Amino acid sequence: MRYVADKLRQAQVFVLGNSGQLLERDKPRPEVPALVFKPPFPVVALEFEANPVDWDEGYYTAAKCSRRIALAWEWSDDLPPILQSWNAGRDLGPGVVVLSIAFYDKDQAWLPISAAMHLSYDAEWRRDLPSSPFRDAMRASGRIKRPVLDGAAMQMSIVPILPEVIGATIATAGPAATTDLFAADNMDEVNAYTDLCYALSCANVGFKRHDAPPALNRQRLKAGKLPLKDFHVLELGGGEAFGGIGGGDGSTAGERRAHLRRGHIRRLPGNRTTWVNSTIVSGHGFVRKAYSI
Repeated sequence: MRYVADKLRQAQVFVLGNSGQLLERDKPRPEVPALVFKPPFPVVALEFEANPVDWDEGYYTAAKCSRRIALAWEWSDDLPPILQSWNAGRDLGPGVVVLSIAFYDKDQAWLPISAAMHLSYDAEWRRDLPSSPFRDAMRASGRIKRPVLDGAAMQMSIVPILPEVIGATIATAGPAATTDLFAADNMDEVNAYTDLCYALSCANVGFKRHDAPPALNRQRLKAGKLPLKDFHVLELGGGEAFGGIGGGDGSTAGERRAHLRRGHIRRLPGNRTTWVNSTIVSGHGFVRKAYSI
């Protein structure tokens, strides 16, 4: 838990809306090199709200979690000793790790999933990935569309976070079902993170940093609370590329920030990509809004 807390303290925060969903989830993902999923900072945390869903299918019982964090960091083999022993003999190599942290409404508590998912920068898109009970259940329920399940995907590896829970789950469900459960538990956060990376790979998408209000943080510190963190908001330009990290506290008074809604990625000549947003009205420039929670 201290390891996860340290990562959260280091994280640059992105605020997303709409369950962290930027791309349509009923269509196969664009097959881009795995290096596209390299995080924009060594550690990032994506904050978003989610509409709780009712789901009960064998082991796959959904707990109501209205707030979510997708914590992602570059793999550096820095697990504490107790976790290193669970990871012994596996050379994961350069890549990104994504962990789901959810606010459980019933318990009014934040908890991480017991294992994170590692995506290697050398991973390749495959259509021969083995089936799993979770994928079969999602196909039967229609929660994941057939074109997505039949499309290409990249295989990810498990990174232990809470070994005691992992051991108890293996004893109850068996090793194969345990791996399947952890992949299912991290699915929404992995999707939100990869959506972010797809967006940032587009020529007309960037992000700006917004500083936390100093006066509010002083009040929080006096009250014995942790200060709020600065955060980033995605911005969609009118066909021009942004320069990565923006400066200042965002847009000026009266200016409306760009708003990324679910859209699609269009390939351009020269192996470039651009984001196409269905809310853009021809002849009126582009819509400028911001995601917020």
